Amino acid sequence: MKNSKNTINVKIIAILSMAIGMLGFSCITSNSSTTLHIVADQENDLFKVLSKTPYSITRYGDVNKALSNVPENGRLMVLSQNYPKEKTALPPDFYVRAKAKKLKVYVEFPNLLDAEDTGDIIETKKERLVVTSAIFGDHLSPMSILDAGLFSYVSIPSRTALLQGAKVAGFKSAVYGLDETDYFPILFKKDDVLIATTKLSNMVQGRYSPIKEWNIVIGHILSFLIDDFDTDMIQWNPLVKPTYSKEQQLPENAYRLAVDRGSQWYDKGRFLIHPEWKGLWQAIDTLALPVGPPMDLDRPSGDGSLGVMEGHYSYINPDGSQPYRYWLRADCVAETAMTMAMSNSVREREGHLQTAENLMDFLFTTDTFMTDNSKKPDGPSYGLIGWADTAPHKYYGDDNARVILGGLLTAQLLGNKKWDRSLEKLILANFRTTGETGFRGNALNGYKIEPLGWRKLGEGQLINPAPHYESWLWATYIWLYDKTGFKPLLEKAKKAIATTMDAYPDKWIWTNGLQQERARMILPLAWLVRVENTEQHRRWLRQLCDDLLEYQVSCGALQEVMGDQQQGKYGASKSNQAYGTSEAPVIFSNGDPIADMLYTTNFALFSLNEAAQATQDVGYLEAVDRLSDFLVRIQSTSSDRADLDGTWFRAFDYENWEYYGSNADHGWGAWGTLTGWTQSFITTTLALKLEQTSYWDKTKNSSVGKGFDQLRATMLPGL
Repeated sequence: MKNSKNTINVKIIAILSMAIGMLGFSCITSNSSTTLHIVADQENDLFKVLSKTPYSITRYGDVNKALSNVPENGRLMVLSQNYPKEKTALPPDFYVRAKAKKLKVYVEFPNLLDAEDTGDIIETKKERLVVTSAIFGDHLSPMSILDAGLFSYVSIPSRTALLQGAKVAGFKSAVYGLDETDYFPILFKKDDVLIATTKLSNMVQGRYSPIKEWNIVIGHILSFLIDDFDTDMIQWNPLVKPTYSKEQQLPENAYRLAVDRGSQWYDKGRFLIHPEWKGLWQAIDTLALPVGPPMDLDRPSGDGSLGVMEGHYSYINPDGSQPYRYWLRADCVAETAMTMAMSNSVREREGHLQTAENLMDFLFTTDTFMTDNSKKPDGPSYGLIGWADTAPHKYYGDDNARVILGGLLTAQLLGNKKWDRSLEKLILANFRTTGETGFRGNALNGYKIEPLGWRKLGEGQLINPAPHYESWLWATYIWLYDKTGFKPLLEKAKKAIATTMDAYPDKWIWTNGLQQERARMILPLAWLVRVENTEQHRRWLRQLCDDLLEYQVSCGALQEVMGDQQQGKYGASKSNQAYGTSEAPVIFSNGDPIADMLYTTNFALFSLNEAAQATQDVGYLEAVDRLSDFLVRIQSTSSDRADLDGTWFRAFDYENWEYYGSNADHGWGAWGTLTGWTQSFITTTLALKLEQTSYWDKTKNSSVGKGFDQLRATMLPGL
């Protein structure tokens, strides 16, 4: 039942509002007979939401004034105004006066509980909110999870509560309950007072999620205060949201806008390191966990000559900002160069091509990602590129593959041959440290391989069917074979591919999910069909594409899927204690409606486009269309923070159409972004799609490989 309409003349309402304002508080009149008295600042999220409803609202800046003016049996909300630094200051007799007036009250982040002071303000790290009551109804049952970012709360003695805070594992449900985890009251009722130990009214600025579930919580608070409250009135516009809805028709220039916005994001977010703040960056980059505060967007953006930072850390501050990962990684440098160069073909932007060139020079002509050993021609590390500036001796195969792929396309687009030898050397450096079986292992450690020598590594008999780490190097070997005709490149790749396909799927070693392994494996298969279009190679490609696309849903998203847990390197958290302590999927169980833009969807788009262009298979082409549309739709838009506008977060709930997922990964969770992997491959592939072309065709006339024979004699003597 809705509240009855107020028939007061609008002119009289306006006069009364002005008079009330002169007394030190404001009144928003409406069609409701129940007035809600609110202590809050004008920018409070809940106050702004209520201001757009037909309910009568009177706002105060002072708790004492509100208590004096609220009539007997009235409704009072005291919302936090200086969160998270200061508690809500209540008069010592607040609860006594409220009880004497028979008020219904909601108060948050208070300094008092009854007559006693509340405890310290505690900042959370990985904790979420857990429903511990059936009061919210069937749509928000006990053990449901709500995320409030890096929230703070005032500590109080434990008690029965409607919501508890705790570190719990699960997607939208605390699957292990509250076992073996500390928990603390967040929302509870005491007589006619509903008390929150944190700022629940920060749901817009703090980017609380899932939005539908938070709507139920906020609706319950208001229903506690106002009889027959119409919860359908509670609506808000997220601070960061997808650019287009699920059903909205995309404008004709949607793809071009997505590519342009994707490339501008690097400058807007100040991810390109600038000399003016190099010292600040370096102090954080060298930490054990290279995470620091959000960038000051008033600082200048770099030009690529000092590299690019990794992206956002997957936690949300109370003001809606996110910490940055200040880490400097080689793969991100090459992939960003590729993005700048490729996006410039869609829309020319001043400085993009120069930035791409500067990034390439930084990568290949400075010692940032090199060691003394990697510069010695007779050593096994020769020619390899280190993982990061803080780990130049660590050589991940998949990271080196992305350095190669980013570098090859950038060099081709810029028409510049000065990096050709470095790229040839990098491919051969990986090739000669790959075993006879075609497997190299997840990563090599420069210190450990130095005594072995590259010939010993090249004789290795390792079997490692882990496409995430191995398969894109095979793709680079096939690519260089196409340019040089050097058979060992193809044969080693084919041998590893055959072994991996024989092991599919039950013996595959998956990293964060089985879908990501399929997405990675499609690329070398597509390029194998390019050079040897046999029935078996087409069958392998068809098998992987079909299995991947079995989980493409109607909106175009690719649903995440985990394989046998025994074969997973990083599966779902096995306890509440394990949550947030290692890498992890963004789902907890197969069936969770989540797409992953860090490990799966980004690389699937790139690989599927290569398969579609190689075969011209209608099914593949249509799948790429649907996946591309999905990614264009979910690209973020925000008018509040430029660094959150035009990007793709790791996890997206395609049923509720919002950014959400299990944030169990300790470094690259649901709300993380990456200048490489995610931003680069999505933006670059959308640009390739606009040209109706592929990476393979775009680089077919590359000059890389022209000096191969001379380099081969140096790096592969006798082979």
